[in-house]
Amino acid sequence: MHQDDNDFDFTKQAADYLRKAGEREGLSSGIRSSHAHALVAAALGYGSRKAMLDDPEGPYLKDQWLSREAGDIQKVKEAIERMQKAPVQPDQAEMIARIIQDGLSPGCVECGEHSSCSSPLGYVQPGDEADWVCPRCASDDEQYGHCRCCGDDVLYRLEELDDQGLCPDHHGEFDLDPEEEADWESYIEYVQKDN
Repeated sequence: MHQDDNDFDFTKQAADYLRKAGEREGLSSGIRSSHAHALVAAALGYGSRKAMLDDPEGPYLKDQWLSREAGDIQKVKEAIERMQKAPVQPDQAEMIARIIQDGLSPGCVECGEHSSCSSPLGYVQPGDEADWVCPRCASDDEQYGHCRCCGDDVLYRLEELDDQGLCPDHHGEFDLDPEEEADWESYIEYVQKDN
């Protein structure tokens, strides 16, 4: 997958995605590359792509988690207002920010779809590299599931979960040690004796 290339840039991916997906969603078919890059930078809170690239504390362009940082609708509106012959209107800023968030997301490992609602696989923290799965593919309960201990916020491939629905980190979580097992057997015997 091209996302592993050393020169991969999620902001370029988002600009390309905005140009293609924007047309499908009813935005102008003439969003030029420079306008798309300016809108992506704005969604990340910058006045221009150059300002974003020059910021030493700015976004790491290879970061799979950039979609979580995007969404500055006001900056997108401002960027549109500054554009000469803007191909989009300020009242479309919210839609544009949403499309950019999707475009900044890694493609689903199953279908390739970009969605800011995609989930990383496994217990990972922001900044960690991960495979991502879109909501539609994640709903396939024959392929994906959740660990009973990690909860619904962490998605796993089913083969990573044991027969009790536990991930490798929680495997054996509900197993009883010999002393606990003896206590339970004694309790069950006591309860059954009175009935």
